[in-house]
Amino acid sequence: MAFLQSIITIVFLTISAILPLYLVAYIHLMIASRRYTQPPLKTLLQYPTVSIHLPIFNEKHVVARLLDAVCNFNYPLDRFEVIIIDDSVDETSVMCEELVQKYRARGINVVHIRRGDRKGFKAGALQHALQISNGEFIAIFDADFIPQPDFLKQILPYFTDRKVGLVQARWGHVNRDYSPLTAAQALSLDLHFTIEQSGRSTLGCFLNFNGTAGVWRRECIEDAGGWRDSLAEDLDLSYRAQLKGWRIVYVDALAVPAEIPVQLKAVRKQQYRWAYGAIQTALRYLSQIILSRLPNSVRIHAIIHLTRHIPQLLLTTQVLMIPIVAGSGIMTRLDVMIAWMTLYPILLTISLLFAAKMFLKNTYNSFLKFVKDVILLFLWGMGMSVNNSLAVIHALLKKDLTFVRTPKFGIVGKKGDWRRSSYVLVGDTYIVLDLIIGIYSVYSSLYCFYTGAYFFIPLTALYSVSLFYTSFISIAQSISQNKATHSKPQTYILVTFFTPFFILIALHSYSTTVYPLEIAIASLERASSSIDSAYMITQLDNAIANLPTQGNPVWFLPTAGTDYQLIRHDLLSLKSRLAKTDETNYVAYHAAVEDARYALKEVISQLRRLQPYAWVSSGNLVASLILAFSLFYRLVRESYG
Repeated sequence: MAFLQSIITIVFLTISAILPLYLVAYIHLMIASRRYTQPPLKTLLQYPTVSIHLPIFNEKHVVARLLDAVCNFNYPLDRFEVIIIDDSVDETSVMCEELVQKYRARGINVVHIRRGDRKGFKAGALQHALQISNGEFIAIFDADFIPQPDFLKQILPYFTDRKVGLVQARWGHVNRDYSPLTAAQALSLDLHFTIEQSGRSTLGCFLNFNGTAGVWRRECIEDAGGWRDSLAEDLDLSYRAQLKGWRIVYVDALAVPAEIPVQLKAVRKQQYRWAYGAIQTALRYLSQIILSRLPNSVRIHAIIHLTRHIPQLLLTTQVLMIPIVAGSGIMTRLDVMIAWMTLYPILLTISLLFAAKMFLKNTYNSFLKFVKDVILLFLWGMGMSVNNSLAVIHALLKKDLTFVRTPKFGIVGKKGDWRRSSYVLVGDTYIVLDLIIGIYSVYSSLYCFYTGAYFFIPLTALYSVSLFYTSFISIAQSISQNKATHSKPQTYILVTFFTPFFILIALHSYSTTVYPLEIAIASLERASSSIDSAYMITQLDNAIANLPTQGNPVWFLPTAGTDYQLIRHDLLSLKSRLAKTDETNYVAYHAAVEDARYALKEVISQLRRLQPYAWVSSGNLVASLILAFSLFYRLVRESYG
């Protein structure tokens, strides 16, 4: 067992040494992003031919909006074509056909393609479109994006450099403020583009196509080998193209608005697909990157980029190991180092997000709103750790994964009802796993509290809160799908109703255990400062009378040193020895009194260490957790239901 514990501790420390590498890389990008400048823009002397590829699968809520946007591009009609690759199995196909007829009548070259199957999923659809289209440039939009009329005129001038194979625009958000979940995702995406894409662009590192809102040079796609089967077909092609020597240009000033997923299960599926696809791409190309002659900084950032979801697996593993590491005794030898290693991911991440406000001046006009979104992002990001960890393991094992589209509901702004849509994803098996690991994290927090490994508690507590947060969102979105659950007055009533219970729990603990324990300690302190055995015996009697007759306040991890019955036995033994002391034997008397005083100081120290646990008896803790979880769930349900 000791050997296993040592191995786990070594793994824990190794993870703690690896995680800073990702944070240092992020800091490097953040610093570089401050020097980002818009790529030079030249005048478009002639209009090249453009094929607009629209991969569609069951998009009845947004397909009309998308087609209306691309068919109204301010671009010569004879210089662009629209290719709809439709794999839908619902009424979307009928809608597409009707819309195609409408826009063809206006002289727009729109083609509606129906494949026989979904082979290759999105990558297969894009490869199919590539083979039947003729444009020199390929613009790609997912169904929920709404490009502005002058999109092509704004983006095509960046291709004057013949080595530019892709120009990527930034994503905007049409429903940022719809819910706390969409706000958190919007901030995450803003940080990705404003810090990561801008930073990599400034440093000359590899960038990635974000799957939509970008334009490819056809020659680049073909030279890189076309679209390859992958759950991250955008990332896969990006790296193949850049390994071939092509450049990717990121344009921060050009934002294309899109819809953010509003259902947590859809977010889980999307995050799972992205994490799986990133590791899938890493397994394919890491060896080429490492062995290439690229500058060291480019290779390091490429490795960090492709393995960016591994820290979530490492952090989850670290949380699971904390009780064993805390019980190994390493805290007594390396407490400062362990404290830093455990706290830095949280503290540094929060610091980075706060520092990123300088990049988001156009988005946030209220610092408090930004702080709120940072907290939401932190909870949501950590809450996705188990989900993404499974995706990483899945990809490392090279297990096949079916492409699951992210449903769009046509939500704009703060309004829109998605619950009655046929696209709503039902059931969420990951809730169970999140709850189990969340409960385990609560156990880890209690373990660290009882064993004095306090430095681990912020990490375990935040991890458990984050997992409960995402689990409660899923539950709230699964219940009462056909009726609203927003009920702030009821929540206020619930809070008002439960607050006295928390007060009663605290008062009960204080009156029955904490206060008598304080009286007992005061009596023992008086006894330990005296040299009169009779006075000491009187104070010992008072202390023993106020101590519980049995029980162990550290009920979760009981030890002999925390057992009231054993402490009472020790005090009774001291009392017995003092009572038998012969006052006429001066030397023996004072030796016995000094021994008793020393023993009493040890008991006082022991009881002082017990005092915090007197507040959290098993009943109090269970009741408090039930009440806290009830209120937490109620508040989450109010925001997400």
